[in-house]
Amino acid sequence: MEAERREFSYGDVIRDSFRISWRNKFLWFFGFFAAGGATNISSNFSNVPTNFGGGLPPWVENNLTAIIVFAAVLAVVLILALVFLYLVSVGGLTGSVAAISRGEERRFGSTFRAGMSSLWRVLGQIILLFLIGLGLTIAIFLVAGLPILLTFLLTDSTTARIVVGILFGLFGVLLLIAVFVPFAIIGQYALRALVIDGSGVAGGIREGYDLFRRNIGKSLLLWLINVGLSIGVGIVTFLVTLLLGLVLFLPAILLGISEETTGAIVAGVFGAILLLPILVLLGAATGTFFHAFWTISYLRLTGRVSAPEPNLE
Repeated sequence: MEAERREFSYGDVIRDSFRISWRNKFLWFFGFFAAGGATNISSNFSNVPTNFGGGLPPWVENNLTAIIVFAAVLAVVLILALVFLYLVSVGGLTGSVAAISRGEERRFGSTFRAGMSSLWRVLGQIILLFLIGLGLTIAIFLVAGLPILLTFLLTDSTTARIVVGILFGLFGVLLLIAVFVPFAIIGQYALRALVIDGSGVAGGIREGYDLFRRNIGKSLLLWLINVGLSIGVGIVTFLVTLLLGLVLFLPAILLGISEETTGAIVAGVFGAILLLPILVLLGAATGTFFHAFWTISYLRLTGRVSAPEPNLE
């Protein structure tokens, strides 16, 4: 019990999150989907050219309706698959990080089963949090946006419109920050309460709010640390990607300068094939770390201390 009452340490939270993430690399699969990595990678295909100059081939024009229907069905299936993997990943990752921090052993299969067991409750909580967030957004609009709207409707004075717009616009931004930063933190705690402590959908949110209320200062500092680490990781990831990109795409660039179009395309595709797994691993590792960061924070704020893992070296 004495160990459980020792002072809360932000350094220990970061250390334990990194240790668990690094020593249990099977968690990276779940961290990738929990962090929305699939969405980030899919966005890279938004710049694929769609204007082929010569129009559509005849077989495409003749079967355009069928192709559109097939593409729509495929898109729906892909979205549902990504949602499923996200729900399984956030639940399984939370449960496994908590179990590993207690000194228990977890593997890929047990993590996946844990995610499956909490899938519907996690989905229900996400929907409830979304509805609460929507209600808060509407309330903020009524408080900060309605005066601006009324000013534009009731007066033609440009000065009045500018002054009211600036004042209530800034007020609205500050109100959004003041409401949704705590709301985001409560959402992190609510997920952990649901998965780790078996709270209900609404009960997890209530427990998340109570935990935040009892630890406002620590929670806000944890959020700032999370933001700072995210910025740092983002900068490092950008630099690594830039350097690797220059190295891997250098042959394609040189071939392009030499007007060797076919060779440049082949070299570019080969470089992309080599770069993609690296980006996936970076996203998976960082996603696992930041998810573990909030799980370890929850455990320590609720009075549980991570058990040291066996020395694997």
